[in-house]
Parts: sequence; C-alpha cells; structure tokens
Amino acid sequence: MSLLRLARFTFASRIGRLTAAGLWGIGTVAMVPTMASAANFQVSPVTLTMLANRPVGSLTIKNADSVPVSIKVATYRWTLVDGKDVYTPTDDLIASPPIFTTAAHAGQLVRVGLRHRVPNAAYRVILEEIPGPSTADGIRIAMNLNLPLYVVVDPTAKANVHWTVWRTATGEVLLEGRNEGGAYQQVIGIDLIGPKKPVVLTTAMGVILPANMRRWSIGKHPELATGASLQLSIRTVDGEDKVTANLVAR
Repeated sequence: MSLLRLARFTFASRIGRLTAAGLWGIGTVAMVPTMASAANFQVSPVTLTMLANRPVGSLTIKNADSVPVSIKVATYRWTLVDGKDVYTPTDDLIASPPIFTTAAHAGQLVRVGLRHRVPNAAYRVILEEIPGPSTADGIRIAMNLNLPLYVVVDPTAKANVHWTVWRTATGEVLLEGRNEGGAYQQVIGIDLIGPKKPVVLTTAMGVILPANMRRWSIGKHPELATGASLQLSIRTVDGEDKVTANLVAR
C-alpha cells in the first residue's frame, strides 16, 4: 500500500492498527461539546526503507482538508524486548522540517536522514498533529501516524523465522517467532491447519525484526495436547508459510 487516506471521524476518540506493516493511527481528543472534526491528510509512503549506504528518505504529506494542519515529527528507535515493541528516543534520525504547517489542499515534503548508521536497525517516525483552535461547540481530534522505518544493508536479504509453541504453567499457549534472517517479516495472522478447515489462532498483526523474536498469546486451548505436532499457517504480507511445531510445556 503506497498511500493512506485518513477519513473524517464521527466519534470522539479512536486508537487502531491500520496496516500489517505496523502502521498505527491514533486519535487524541481536545474536547469542546457537541460536534466533531478531524484533520484529513494523506501520507506516502506509509513504510520507509533506507539503504545503509544511501541514508536519506522522504515523506509526502498532503492536507486534503479545507483548513491548515500543523504537524510535529518525532523519531524513535524500535526494538523488541521479550517479544514486545519498545520505542526509545533517539538522535540516530533527523527530520526536516521537524515542525510545519501545511495550508489547505497543499502538500509538504519531509526528508528523513540517518545521523548514525546502525545496520538493519528499525525506527518509528511519528507524525503528530498539533491541534488548532476548535470552533464553538466542536470537538477537535488530533491525529497521530506511527510509520515504520527500516535501515537495510542487503536489499536481497530474506526473513528466516523459526517457530516454537509452548504451554505456560498457567495454561496459556504462546507462539514465538524468532527471526534469524536479514529482513523483517510482517505477520498478519496465524492459523492451525486441521483435517477439515484451518482454525484461526490469532489475527494480531506484528513485525518480527531481524535478530529478534515476537510472541503471540492465543489463550489456553485445552483441546491441544501437550506434545502434539501442530501444523501452522503463518500468514504474512508476502504470502503464507506452513510450518510444523511441537507443543511443549514450560
């Protein structure tokens, strides 16, 4: 997907995962009674990929609204710790301009460059709308966009994910994907392949970064016996991977 259009919202707040690429859209609210309005802008691309030897990228923001929109750009290092996303403030990236106002129906080019080159590092570029003055009897929703940025050393590298499944002492079943490849993998769902039809284990989306692992908790599933050999369908944005993993107790 090369273009994301953010439509107007008719409710007061929203937090939602928008794409399998790890893009998040967040609505934060400045309250004034009875009416709702929100910025309506487009961003392209929604995923930034930089070659380590060409450490500059760009975003195009188009304001499709009838009023100006002001945006602040923040950057974070993105890692996985214990299988969960962690964002850390960083000076590895520089965005220019870091704060800007785009007139109605106008566009803005934002350049993003690397100060420090960390091979195969991942970052998040967050575009945060600065709320303008609300009209009388209105509610203003400020939009945040959270975009992934990947630094790629070898553009031909592939993800190489190994899967394990285990049951914890509390009975929860966990799926773990450990990526030993040189590229990230975007998981959009995991199914259990059965004799009749696949059983959806999770539709929680997530990115497994290179040299990292991610975990999915899928509930207790008492019908799955410890020691059983499970046939899994790992659905990604690039297609489907079928893997076999034994359910073990830990």
